[in-house]
Amino acid sequence: MKYTLLILILITLFSCKKEEEQVEPIEGLQVINSLTQMTSDLESGVSMVFFHASWCSVCQAQRPAISEVAMDTDLIQVFFGEVEYEDYPEIVEAHNVEGFPTIIIYKDGSEVERFVGGGHSTSDLKSVILSQL
Repeated sequence: MKYTLLILILITLFSCKKEEEQVEPIEGLQVINSLTQMTSDLESGVSMVFFHASWCSVCQAQRPAISEVAMDTDLIQVFFGEVEYEDYPEIVEAHNVEGFPTIIIYKDGSEVERFVGGGHSTSDLKSVILSQL
């Protein structure tokens, strides 16, 4: 009887699907949903793209700094975008993103700076962006 109960518990634990976490879009960031769109959006000027995964706790912790930078009135001419790994893995692969979160700053379509992992402050991101304007 105790083995039957143990087996039922194990089956239940391992057969449950990972729940999809719905992540609210960050105000000021445009969701990028194709390589064509990304190429067009990054074509000219300075851009920042936040590559993340909805299940990534480090990505969630980085979101407030991303939001602050995207809403900064000093950076009104900068394009801010985001790419969700689960939804658009082909974009992630095309931009050689290997870990999450990854924040890439582009100028006229070319990468100029890459931040990998968490803990990047608003001032760090803003400083790099301002140096490209």
